[in-house]
Amino acid sequence: MILKTNTTIAIQCSQCGELEFHALSLFAFSGQGRKDLLCGCGAGLMSIASRNRQQFNASYVCAYCGETHYLKLNRQVIWGKEALPLTCPDVVASVGYIGPKQKVTQACHEREKSIGELAVELGYEEEFENPEVMLRILDHLHRLAKKSDLGCACGNQQLTFELLQDRIELYCECCEAVGVIYADSADNVHQIEGMNSLYLEENKTWLINNPLRGQHISKANKEEKKWR
Repeated sequence: MILKTNTTIAIQCSQCGELEFHALSLFAFSGQGRKDLLCGCGAGLMSIASRNRQQFNASYVCAYCGETHYLKLNRQVIWGKEALPLTCPDVVASVGYIGPKQKVTQACHEREKSIGELAVELGYEEEFENPEVMLRILDHLHRLAKKSDLGCACGNQQLTFELLQDRIELYCECCEAVGVIYADSADNVHQIEGMNSLYLEENKTWLINNPLRGQHISKANKEEKKWR
């Protein structure tokens, strides 16, 4: 009988968005019985604790919903033969995996889908006024985010967004900056795909790709000027 004592954990950081890989040994629990995994940015990724090295309590901060999820697992699952998904129950998607290195790596490659592909899978495509335009713009925003070229001037790299019929609204939850991207015509695509980076400005609303493109509106005057 072969006793596996090493496993691999891959999990997306809820702060910087990076997918982090960590090796985990069963012997790491011989002392205090707890292992805390950190991202390169310093944020906590996951905590695993055990008193007997048979049953384990795991918790991880979700990159999708921002909440902490909890799991109770036995040793055979963590150090098993298959990759165990670390899921978010709100969006029914995985933020990472635990298991053999090769299978975890393979699962992560399959997970690397564009925002546009995910939107189609989740059924959003039928809600858009021009689905092709919307999905192309979403994919470009995804590429910018992967290169850390999408964010806010206040330093926040984790923008939230709302998909509407004819536009995407980007939000910075740190300073309340807003960016509006219209997505109902081919011209909208060309304007966005021509951008190599996109950063919102603190406390301002930016109508990014309409005839007022480039004009920033202060929050104080937003209600008067926003849609002129």
